[in-house]
Amino acid sequence: MKKTSKTPLISVIIPFFNTGLSLEGLIKQISKICPDAEIICVDDKSTDGSLARIKKLANDKVHVIAQKKNQGSAAARNRGITEAKGKYIVFLDSDDFIRDDFFEKMLSCINEAALGVCGIRQIFLKDNKFVDKFTKEPKARNPKDNWREYILKSMFNGAELYSSVNKIYLGDVIRENNLRFDEKLNFAEDTKFVLDYLACFDDDAKINFVCEPLYFYNYGTNTSVVADSSLRWENWQKSYDDIIAWLGRESDGGSRVISRRELRLAKKLRTRFKISHLLAVARSKKSREEKLKYVNKFELLLGELVLKIR
Repeated sequence: MKKTSKTPLISVIIPFFNTGLSLEGLIKQISKICPDAEIICVDDKSTDGSLARIKKLANDKVHVIAQKKNQGSAAARNRGITEAKGKYIVFLDSDDFIRDDFFEKMLSCINEAALGVCGIRQIFLKDNKFVDKFTKEPKARNPKDNWREYILKSMFNGAELYSSVNKIYLGDVIRENNLRFDEKLNFAEDTKFVLDYLACFDDDAKINFVCEPLYFYNYGTNTSVVADSSLRWENWQKSYDDIIAWLGRESDGGSRVISRRELRLAKKLRTRFKISHLLAVARSKKSREEKLKYVNKFELLLGELVLKIR
């Protein structure tokens, strides 16, 4: 990838906390496969020497920023956004890695699109197994669906849009609309950011997909433990409430009328959230007694049954 201007083609934003070793490898990989990328590493007040380790890699392409206090990944990503100058923006997690053709295929993917999305390989470190997700072509958009109906249907049919890391964004859209991750949330803040981003586009926009696992998510690291936040239904309800608020808000901050069709699709999505919540509780490593603090006996049995069928 040849440099064509002083403005970097891609800004890669990576928050990190006590993950210096894995991040070092990720930085070296990015520098090799996309040497002109602007790499912005934001330390969330690491306590194990990770900051000093990454500072040694700093140069005109690798920028290392230290937060004054631990504020979480949302705040770290937001700090990275304020520094990013790239035409495109990519978010990565410091304990994951990417396929060597990630940038090449993602750049082709976002051509003439609002957003580029790729598949994910979820690697279970404990069992040394993996599963590939989002590698099937999503359902085609119904020409009768408006932009938000299409997004709601996509969220109901699959989970490609929920995460922030398997995507490539238009940098100017993020900057011009002052988009940020909600630092008050500890659940589904990625989803809210993606929806806020997509709300900036009109009905003629499109999402392009690379149905290959270009992003490798390491499940089982110290930083990838499923948080208790996913076990609390009120967090899923809050995410649904945010979607309703998103449906009723124009990109410029004004209000819009939510159609009956949009509301019906949103309610279907809430049903999906309910099932996802039951599965999160059922598959957690907590005792049965602890699980019953989050769901009733019938709901837990239902969640366990669905897991067995899967």
